Amino acid sequence: MNTTGSVPRLDPSLPQVFGRYLLVQRLSRGGMGEIFLAKHGLQGFEKLCVIKKVLPNLAEDQQFISRFVDEAQVAIKLQHVNVAQVFEVGRVGDEYFLSIEYVEGRDLRRILHVLGKHRRRFPPELALYIGREMANGLAYAHRRTSVDGASLELVHCDISPPNVLVSFEGETKIIDFGIAKSALRETATDPKMGFGKFGYMAPEQLIRGGVVDHRTDIYAAGVVLFELLTGERLYELGPDGQAPDYRALARAVSRGEHKVPSDLDPLLEPFDELVRRALKPRAEDRYQTAAELRDAIQTELVQLNPTISADQLGSFMRDTFAAEMSAHRDMVERIAHTHLDQFKDQLTTQSVATVSFALANMPLVAPTEEPRAVRAAPQRHDQQSTAVAGMMIADSGRTATVELGDRDLLPLDARRGQPRDRRRLSWPVIGATSVAVIVAV
Repeated sequence: MNTTGSVPRLDPSLPQVFGRYLLVQRLSRGGMGEIFLAKHGLQGFEKLCVIKKVLPNLAEDQQFISRFVDEAQVAIKLQHVNVAQVFEVGRVGDEYFLSIEYVEGRDLRRILHVLGKHRRRFPPELALYIGREMANGLAYAHRRTSVDGASLELVHCDISPPNVLVSFEGETKIIDFGIAKSALRETATDPKMGFGKFGYMAPEQLIRGGVVDHRTDIYAAGVVLFELLTGERLYELGPDGQAPDYRALARAVSRGEHKVPSDLDPLLEPFDELVRRALKPRAEDRYQTAAELRDAIQTELVQLNPTISADQLGSFMRDTFAAEMSAHRDMVERIAHTHLDQFKDQLTTQSVATVSFALANMPLVAPTEEPRAVRAAPQRHDQQSTAVAGMMIADSGRTATVELGDRDLLPLDARRGQPRDRRRLSWPVIGATSVAVIVAV
């Protein structure tokens, strides 16, 4: 996740400790929550991330919070170059939050707005490149399975310019699987219930009884691809920016009545079929998978520019947002001088009070000092852990695989005095290959 406009003004209430994070910059506030730039990690290894806090009035809505946690548990399983990583979902006091990868760049809504203001648009090869990367991220999400191999049946349901980021290095990332449908969700979601932004919604999202599946995302990706190529909205607003006639637009969407790129620029005619097929009213007539859409875009892209890469897109982004990048660098430099060590006591106290519902590749506990003594022990069978400091016994369960990360619930025996004082603990540990995880209690 990133900032969507110019660099925000300084907030006198920041920096502020929030659980194990230090909030350093307010990025935006919306109808559902506040978004902050934050730092976390040990001194010298601090990283920036985005904290998305749920507004207090919504935190009191148990149904909303249940959905919030369900959605995050889905999103946290997605780890791909074209999907912004969700690191953690949790609660600090009465405040619920998400910790999300920070992407230094802009979303497509902002990019298209800036280009339009200067009467510019993406060169066709860059428009296709972004479309291909977007489709690649969707292909990954759609094929994701659970540990037992069952499909997650994941559908984003809200592919649109605000939910696609492009970094200053040329990376393309999908964000906000916040209303995604998935077989993993605890809160029941009716497959006939429509979500999304009007103007990007497929016919099945607009028709009562329509069934939403992965091909719904393909339709929305087709709308975004049209806008990338032309720089214009596929479905226009009403006269003088007034609200459109939604019923008339819904009928047009259901009938497949829409423009193609060459209607705005004859030179874009080679890409008409890409958009036309993605926008078929009947799902069975569209590209049947996001991978199929990706490959179709790639076929056109190779003919147009076989050497296109993220480097070229990154250069375009840096040129387009040169003024904003200067202010951004000033902000990052200021944040770099805000050291977590200054807030060590507060971070330690609040970290203990943080409730984590799910994490991905983040340490739960950062030791505040080196252990006084640790006795080395020989490694046992690969299904078991080594005894730690001579006082804890743990069994790590199954060995990690490509699909199942090294995330285990380890029972630890903390022995004090006589056997009758023995205590049984359970401690969730997140680790990675060749990385030692130290827990001091």
